[in-house]
Amino acid sequence: MNVNKLAYVKEAKYLGVIICNDLKDDGDILRHLRNCYARSNSIIRKCHHCSVGVKLRLFHAYCCTTYCCQLWVNFNKGSYLKAKVAYNNMHRRILGYNRRDSASSMFANNAIDTFDALLRKNIYGLKKRIFNTNNDLIRVMYNCFEIVNGPMWISWANSLYTVNM
Repeated sequence: MNVNKLAYVKEAKYLGVIICNDLKDDGDILRHLRNCYARSNSIIRKCHHCSVGVKLRLFHAYCCTTYCCQLWVNFNKGSYLKAKVAYNNMHRRILGYNRRDSASSMFANNAIDTFDALLRKNIYGLKKRIFNTNNDLIRVMYNCFEIVNGPMWISWANSLYTVNM
């Protein structure tokens, strides 16, 4: 800018979200992964003596928070699978399940959303808030052809809706 050279970085953190120069979301998914492991280890260390009900509440409050996951559109499947496996492993470790126990039955028995269901709920909640807003600028944006046919909206549609053939 003017006379000063701007530093070029591969990634930057803005409002807690990691934005990469290649526009991939892998960096932010890995940030989420590290935060979740840190939170779950803290729960295990500090609350190992608590009842299952308390542990479930703590898991829901601290490990089911996926800040800005609705914006994850451009990522490698490996990063996504790591986050999904971490979510399952955290649940197992906090509640004392065996590694070989079924993840789906574990979530069903404890009435906890799976990782995919959690992401779908977050996407649906954001989409609902966008459609119900009174902000004229946001209304113009979601009525724009380029936005509605863009990668984020297509990803949302693929996550929320299935096509029966």
